[in-house]
Amino acid sequence: MKSFAIFSTFLLIGCANLTPALVNIEFPFAPELVEKIQKNASRAPASLDVTDVEGKSSRRVYFTALYYQYLMVGQHLNIVSDVNYCPQFHHDKIETDSAFIPKFSIYQSSTVNSDSKEFFPELVFNKNFSIKDYHLEIRQEIEALCEEGLSDNYYKFDNLITHYASKLSFHHRPDSMRSVLKIPVFANYYLLKMLQSPKDLSFVHPEEKKVFIMTQTYWFEKYVTEASRKRINLIKNRMVQK
Repeated sequence: MKSFAIFSTFLLIGCANLTPALVNIEFPFAPELVEKIQKNASRAPASLDVTDVEGKSSRRVYFTALYYQYLMVGQHLNIVSDVNYCPQFHHDKIETDSAFIPKFSIYQSSTVNSDSKEFFPELVFNKNFSIKDYHLEIRQEIEALCEEGLSDNYYKFDNLITHYASKLSFHHRPDSMRSVLKIPVFANYYLLKMLQSPKDLSFVHPEEKKVFIMTQTYWFEKYVTEASRKRINLIKNRMVQK
């Protein structure tokens, strides 16, 4: 428990107060599914290697993944990005602006069973904090990264790489899911993949893939895939019942 407590402390400490205080939302997840996947999954698939990300800094990987996710949420909201200048990541921004942006839709239902809410992360949104507010928070961090090259959330990501990526104990603890979800590139990936259509689930942006390689959180990617399948089956079953 000591290493987990230390990592949680890293996530709570604002290293430089580079970004405004954000609303603390917690996406639901299924701890028992996380535990099952962590027990069965190896830390690093044989087809992947950390050397795959050589030549690209963790800062660039973090920015590009986050900016791509920002564009994806904006597309859903029909909001065109007004981030016109990004001196710290000019090339990465231009490259991402031309990328394929998958669509998604929020499942409209007020009858989600209490025992399956863990597969519907969008339930955290309400009239007091909407997905539009969530999009604005991502926008604020993008601004900080473009101007300063760093953000408080980036430091959390860097701490994960530096101190916990190589620790097997961290990757075999279900509570680690709660910790990584405090880092926006993980939280966004989880939310957006759960909302995507089945045909788009197989597509993972290269920089998101590098996030998993750098942090060795292959169990997280596997969890999202399995949770997405369970969600799709739940929705299909409800439609049949209607």
